[in-house]
Parts: sequence; structure tokens; C-alpha cells
Amino acid sequence: MQDNSKRIKDGMFMVALFTILLTVSIYLPLVGGLTALFIPLPIILFRLRYDRNASLLILGISVLLSTLVGGVLLVPFALILGAIGFIIGDTVSLKKTKLYTFMATGLTLLLSLVLTYVSAVLLFGVNVIDEMTSGLQKTQEFISTTLVEYGELPENFQSQMDEVIAFYELAIPSFIIIVSFSLAFLIVVINLFVVKRFGYNPPRFPLFRNMKLPVVLLWCYLVVMLLPLLAAPAEGSTMELTVVNASVILRFLFFIQGISFLHYYLNEVKLPKWLIVISTVVAILLSQLTVLLGVLDVGMNIRTWIGRNKTRR
Repeated sequence: MQDNSKRIKDGMFMVALFTILLTVSIYLPLVGGLTALFIPLPIILFRLRYDRNASLLILGISVLLSTLVGGVLLVPFALILGAIGFIIGDTVSLKKTKLYTFMATGLTLLLSLVLTYVSAVLLFGVNVIDEMTSGLQKTQEFISTTLVEYGELPENFQSQMDEVIAFYELAIPSFIIIVSFSLAFLIVVINLFVVKRFGYNPPRFPLFRNMKLPVVLLWCYLVVMLLPLLAAPAEGSTMELTVVNASVILRFLFFIQGISFLHYYLNEVKLPKWLIVISTVVAILLSQLTVLLGVLDVGMNIRTWIGRNKTRR
């Protein structure tokens, strides 16, 4: 009886905390972006203490109460973040690696966003992708009008903007994947940091500077880059859609690899941390060079050269 009473108390507290964090995130825009990252935390903590069935029940009650507070439109938001909390708590309680937790969270977030998009189109007739495209076109029209007024509209501006918009339309799936996994990474890191403060021992990521992508991704990147040159895909075809999205995702991965190598090198030469931060900002600004650095790191294993230089010294 005491165990059940404690479970009910903890459950009600976590439901209340979940609802408060969700409400603050919705109605206080200035701090909402920060508190939204912590919304999964109550579900994570409850799952670490109790079994799956009890955690799913608390998740259901949390979503129901959130609906009563914020209306039906809040349901997708509450469901997605609640499900993420359950996945993180479940994988940690099963002693999975942090990479496993991150991948499971990223896939959950990606699948949730896809289902939300499909539901919005089918139930409400709202197409977010069309709205984004429309927004880009309005931005293009605004820029064109402004440049015309000042008499500085470049000769090929219209065609260049049309190409940019067409590219972004094709690349939307890859952007959704990148955003999903980036948000998942942020949520996992922040919440597991807090979980550790509660006395739990969550898994850790390997050091970022030791990250190394498999060489097969380099061959994939080479194929994706050469394919349009060997056989130009038809405009709007499945081939073009695949090539564009694959290139965006692979470039992003090699960009991360390039920053990882930069951290490795700066750590090896014992530079201060503030300089590492500045170098990272510069690497982000010079993203093209950072991608090339990532490609060289994977393809030529240039880290071994650094090790040889240290040995000679």
C-alpha cells in the first residue's frame, strides 16, 4: 500500500510538472523555447523509478490534462514530447548506450513530425511545406521589389532565386531529418544532464573529438556528387529528389566530422578552451572548408599524421 501511495504521489507530481512546463512553453514565448526542452523530463524521471505500464499511464494522463489546459491543438505537442520522455527513460533504464538513446529519440521525433504533418493535411487541410514555400516566394517578391525601387536588381536575379526556391523545396525532407536529430541530440544531452543531478547514472557519449564516420559514407558522398555529372536527373524526378537530399545530409555529416577533427587537433596541441570555442564559430562560418576538412579526415585519416608529429618531437 505504501509503495502504491508513493507511486501515485510521484505520478501526480510528474503530471503537474509536465503540464506546467508545457503551459509555460506555450504561453510565455520568451522562456518557452528553453522550458520546452525540459518537458520530457518528468516522464523520464518517472520511467526511471517505475515500470513501463505505470509510465505509459502517467504519459496518457499528462497528455489529457494538457488538452484540458491548452485545447486540442496542444495534443500533438504534448504527445511528441511525452513520447520522447518515455523513450529516453526506457532506454536509460534498460542500460542502453547514449548513442542508442539518441538514435531512438531522433527516430521517434522524426516519425512524430511526419505523422503530425500527415494528420494536419488530412484533418485540417494545412500543408506546412506549402506554407514554407509560399513564404519563400513572398520573400523573393519583397527582395525583388526592394531592389527594383533602388535600381539595383541583378540581371539574373529572378532565375537564381527560382533555383534557390526549387532547391529548398526538394531538400525539405533532409532538412526535417537534420532538424529532428539535432533537436533530439539537444533534448537528450540536456535532460540526461539533469537526470544525473537526481542521483542516476545515465550513459555518456564518446568524446566528440574522437568521432569518426565510416569510410563507406565517403564513397556514398562521391557517388552522389558524380551522379548528376554522369546522368543529369530530370527536373522534379525521384532521382533528383534523392540526390539533393542525400547530398544535404552527407554534407551535414562531414561538416560535423570537420568540427570534430578541429576539436581533436586543438586538444592535441593543448590550446585553451576559449580558443576552441572561437575556432568552432569560425568553422561554422567557413562551412565549405569545414566539410572538406571532414572529408579529408575520413578519407585520409589525417589524425595519424598529428600523432606522428608528436612522436617525433
